[in-house]
Amino acid sequence: MRKLTSAVILIIILSMMAGCGTVSKPAGDSLTKNISLEQTESILVSTQPKKFDPIELTDPSDIEQIILYLNGLSISKAPPPSPSGGMSYHIDITDNNGKVINVVLYGNKWIRVDSSPSYIVPYDEAIVFRAIIGNILLNRYRDEFDGTIVRGEVISVSAEESGGTNGCEIKTDDGALIAIDMSNVFTIIDIRGSGWLILHEGDIVEIGIDTYFVADKVFITDTAM
Repeated sequence: MRKLTSAVILIIILSMMAGCGTVSKPAGDSLTKNISLEQTESILVSTQPKKFDPIELTDPSDIEQIILYLNGLSISKAPPPSPSGGMSYHIDITDNNGKVINVVLYGNKWIRVDSSPSYIVPYDEAIVFRAIIGNILLNRYRDEFDGTIVRGEVISVSAEESGGTNGCEIKTDDGALIAIDMSNVFTIIDIRGSGWLILHEGDIVEIGIDTYFVADKVFITDTAM
């Protein structure tokens, strides 16, 4: 099973930073020039609309991934964005003096810091944040969930008429076939960065379940497609 580990994500971030010199940045400096890794105390990440409960990050490795990512983005001037119903990430960065910098990534295309105008972010860089926060959420879930986390490949999917997923059958890593009720799942978190909201046959997943095989949270970690 292939997974985006923290080390792999860090390599992606450093690769982004290495290529930033060829892309136009705002006059004077990077949009995130005031965001210092050394001075960052904590980061609060939330989404609009809500995809997961706001998550506060204080672990140095989590903070490092996000700050390096933001400071390594290639950004260019943009016309005012048109209204969009897409999801946005709100990243509140608190330094050791209590100052808070608000960064908003939205539409897989734009970034705004505090009251700055919006700037364009290349799509292939914008979606990396979904993988970063998805891996952080999964690692925290593994540590905190009281039930059982099963890992395996999706063999079949039961879908609602609206397109949502209300159940699936997976073949676990040890070869067992398990039918899982997903009717209580609030959202599916795709840690690959692709942003899939439903399951497909062939997806590799980690799913937290209770004793009745009712799913709590679902993470897509890889796909066969």
